Amino acid sequence: MKRFARSIFLSLFLFAIKTLVAGQMPDFKPLKGTPSPSPPKDPDHFVFIVAGDNRPAAEQDPQGAVVRKIFDDIRKEGPAFVLWSGDAIYGKNPGAPKRIDAEYKEFLGIAATGGAAVYNAPGNHEMDDHKNCPSGTMLKLYLADTGQDKPYGAFTYGNSRFIAMNSDEGSPPGECDCSSQPSGTKSPGFISQNQMRLLKQDLDANKDKAHIFIFMHRPIEGYKSEDQLCAQNVTELQALFKRYPNLSYVVAGHEHMYFNPQGPKKFGPPPERTDPSQPPYYLVSGGAGAPLKKKGFYHYLIFTVDGNKVRVQVIPVEEKDGSK
Repeated sequence: MKRFARSIFLSLFLFAIKTLVAGQMPDFKPLKGTPSPSPPKDPDHFVFIVAGDNRPAAEQDPQGAVVRKIFDDIRKEGPAFVLWSGDAIYGKNPGAPKRIDAEYKEFLGIAATGGAAVYNAPGNHEMDDHKNCPSGTMLKLYLADTGQDKPYGAFTYGNSRFIAMNSDEGSPPGECDCSSQPSGTKSPGFISQNQMRLLKQDLDANKDKAHIFIFMHRPIEGYKSEDQLCAQNVTELQALFKRYPNLSYVVAGHEHMYFNPQGPKKFGPPPERTDPSQPPYYLVSGGAGAPLKKKGFYHYLIFTVDGNKVRVQVIPVEEKDGSK
């Protein structure tokens, strides 16, 4: 009897430990209508695709041909899954829920044609109203239409951990509060201290992973500092990320272009991850169909995980194949 009691106690103790360790970022699910990823044949070798910012130029416009071409390529490439960096719809209209529902239905229908799991880190067009302020109504519509429990979370695949951040949370009064912004300016994104706490716990719990990949909408290091993340978030995240040598890449969107802040050219090929002592690499990929920045081009990224190494390729999408 005592042996049985000890066994029960040990089981409960181990369960409690696992709960504490696993209770960081909530489990992140693929978008509604896209499948769960199949387990990797080899946990040290797999491929995934990153893209984002496909929202139409105007609210009344349909999704363009660029995003359709990208998901056609995804179907042909057959990656393990897809990470999307937000602004999947035009959005920004909490007063028109039927319109928002229709926009999500259109995008999710396109995403389903890729045949792969799609994980989305929401952008300001999903989360904000027309004044660029985070909207509780837009959040509720996002969760209901995409089948998500939270607008942020994490999942493990193979030898790696993948963390999605919501970079458009409501800010307390101060420099990042949308109501305090001068007229005609756009509010910066904001990540709450609660989400930052969950992020740190998740990073601490996954030091054994070969790689951690973080994807979000607002850039930490982008082409321009305006209209990105709140400066206090940037400072805190940069300091935090340097403490985790297995944090390999931080990928964002928002700027409608490809941008590589590492190196002198800033637009060169993505750096290959070969040395775990390096700080994380930052990339911007916002070329899935939204109106392009001056130096932008339509594209997506292919990540190849090879044990402790990661290779990234930029795949341009020709405008003649993906024009609206």
